[in-house]
Amino acid sequence: MRQEARVISLGAAQKEIPSRAIGRDASVGSIRFAAASRATAMLTATHMAISPPLPGSLLGGRFPRRQFTKGTFIKQPEDKTDNIYLIEAGKVITFFLGPQGHDVSFLELGAGDFVGDLSAFGSDEPATYFQAVDDTAVLVLSRGQFLEALRNLPEFAELVAKTLCGRLLSMKQLYVESRLLPMKTRLYAELIRHGVRDGQGRLCISPMPTHAELARRIASQRETVTKQMSHLAKMGVIDSSRGLITIIDETYLRSEISKALGLMEWQ
Repeated sequence: MRQEARVISLGAAQKEIPSRAIGRDASVGSIRFAAASRATAMLTATHMAISPPLPGSLLGGRFPRRQFTKGTFIKQPEDKTDNIYLIEAGKVITFFLGPQGHDVSFLELGAGDFVGDLSAFGSDEPATYFQAVDDTAVLVLSRGQFLEALRNLPEFAELVAKTLCGRLLSMKQLYVESRLLPMKTRLYAELIRHGVRDGQGRLCISPMPTHAELARRIASQRETVTKQMSHLAKMGVIDSSRGLITIIDETYLRSEISKALGLMEWQ
């Protein structure tokens, strides 16, 4: 894969390795990517904080750049390198493997997000897979370069702080939902969170996730989700007749979530 061999101004220059899917069988990787791609539509707003723009001081060849094509793994649990990747453009999905071998999607990362940043602070990152769901460009920093940039580049330090705060907000929201919302309202929250406005202002989810994927997202059973989705369709709250989910009555879903949360505000 083509890449720019640029010399950084912080720390020692590093050699780039070719972009590749790390340590996974191609057929298994394609199956995982198919599931991850479908899950992308469900993840658009899980990372609720808006990613801040990349600081200008990080552009212009200060760090080496790598390109990852759609479907390529950027980092996997068996990858023991200390590289940290700052996403410049594109999208990266993060997921775990469940005990039955199913992908458990977590966050979608975009421009301004990092891959592998927790390891820079001496934390053991959970067994997480990071996979490009679009052609993705990243800036590559070693652990030493990442820490040196934190100490010497205020804009970089601000970017890292905002990114970590955004993840914390996402985690807080998901924790509140898992503790306080019954299954059906967790489903309502997922539908709203991952919808994208169409030309008429309605929330749509495309491509349409399977009921099994929705069930994994809310820690429920596929049969239960199917029953709830059918109920919503009969009520005219959602429509899934055109290969996507269109939320017709968003007000109803939000009111049900508000009733379940009481005085606590839901974003």
